[in-house]
Amino acid sequence: MSGGANVIDKISCNRKIGYDINHYLIELFKHRDLICKLPDEITKEEYDAVRKSFQTGDGKYPDWYIGAVGFLASYNGKFFGGRAGIVKTKIGTTRNYYDEAKRNLLSQLPQLNDVIFGESDYRQLDMSQFKRGVIYCDIPYKNTTGYQDTFNHTGFWQWAEECSKENIVLVSEQVAPDKWQSVWSKPVKRTLDNASRIDITEQLYIFSE
Repeated sequence: MSGGANVIDKISCNRKIGYDINHYLIELFKHRDLICKLPDEITKEEYDAVRKSFQTGDGKYPDWYIGAVGFLASYNGKFFGGRAGIVKTKIGTTRNYYDEAKRNLLSQLPQLNDVIFGESDYRQLDMSQFKRGVIYCDIPYKNTTGYQDTFNHTGFWQWAEECSKENIVLVSEQVAPDKWQSVWSKPVKRTLDNASRIDITEQLYIFSE
C-alpha cells in the first residue's frame, strides 16, 4: 500500500514496487511525467466537475488527472475529501494547499524513477514472491471517517503478521495490536477542512513477539 509514496522513495534496494488499491492514485504515479503540466490552481468549479466525472464515470477526464485533482486538491490528500484551495490561517497568512501538494510531489519525482507502480488489493498479492524484503503499509487509520466499514483492520493485521515471518513489515497507524511495537512516532495536526484541525500521533509499528 504505497499511499503517497513518502516512504518508498527513501528506501535503497534493487527492486521497489508500490501497490495501492486506488486506481486513480496508481494512474497518477504511472503518468508522473505529466504532473508538471498541471494547472497552477484547481478552482472550485474544476474540482466539482472532476469529482462529478469520477462519480458518474463519464470519461471526460483522464484517470491520472482525476487522481491529481482528487488527491492534491483535497485536504490531507484524502481522495475528494473536500477542496483545499487558498485559505487564510489564524495568524493572518495564506496557504495554498493544492500548490504545496503539487510542489511537494514534483520535488519527490526524481526519487520515484526506479519505482514500479501497480494496482492491487494487498490480499490478492502472491506473497511467496516477496521474501527478505521491506514491506511498508500505509493503511486507513482505524476509526477515521469513511473507513470504518470498508477496511478490515483485523484481517489486515493477521496478514501483516504472517508476512513478518519472511520480511520486515512496517505499518503506519495510530494504534496496533499488542504484538506490534512502535519504533517511531510524531505528533501532527491534521486538517479536516478550512475550519477544523485535530491533533493526532502517527506511529510506525513493527511486529515483535
